[in-house]
Amino acid sequence: MIFWRSVAVAVAMLAAAGLAIAMKPSMRADKARANIDRLVPERFGAWRVDPTLIPIAPSPDVQANLDQIYDKVVSRAYLGPNGGHVMLSIAYGGEQNDSLKAHRQEVCYTAQGFQVRDLRPDEMHFGAHVIPVVRMVAQKGARVEPVTYWFTMGDEVVLTRSARLLAQVKHGLRGYIPDGMLVRISNISTDPQASFALHDSFVRDLIAAMHAQHAARFVGPFKPQQPG
Repeated sequence: MIFWRSVAVAVAMLAAAGLAIAMKPSMRADKARANIDRLVPERFGAWRVDPTLIPIAPSPDVQANLDQIYDKVVSRAYLGPNGGHVMLSIAYGGEQNDSLKAHRQEVCYTAQGFQVRDLRPDEMHFGAHVIPVVRMVAQKGARVEPVTYWFTMGDEVVLTRSARLLAQVKHGLRGYIPDGMLVRISNISTDPQASFALHDSFVRDLIAAMHAQHAARFVGPFKPQQPG
């Protein structure tokens, strides 16, 4: 009995050691994936980049935190079909491990002196494809900014901590360190519902203008809708 118990313990230890080795990532994302500014068109549909509108830069302490988490940040302001602006910010991190957790925007905005309200999970629907997102309204003085954002890890959208950890485990079992992105859309408006509808329309037009393989980097794998 003692012999077989010892054997069982030894097997369990070997299995744990094997899992630890399998979970130890060794492969990193292709550096070419960091060229997110080349994947996102400056003009698509009725939208175009407005170089005269420069998004507000984060405060120095927030920027220092972002520099530790992300390898590249792209911020653009797009002029829309009705003369309104939408701001797009994409932050890319090449190693989304447990020490590089995605930066939640309610924390980021609060750190810059904004009051955050109406924070809630939501979904964007593109045919059968669903993107889990977070919606919120940030206000600082007279500036009211409805915000929609989400995170990616590897090739999937992850909203909750549990989803992020699950994706991390799946990649770790393949010996792979997943990269990730924060995608944020916002605009200046006192009408949050109209703004969120505008955000959905902006993302829909953006995804439609991108190659499916590139679009999947931002919204997860999906099948493009067939015309008609």
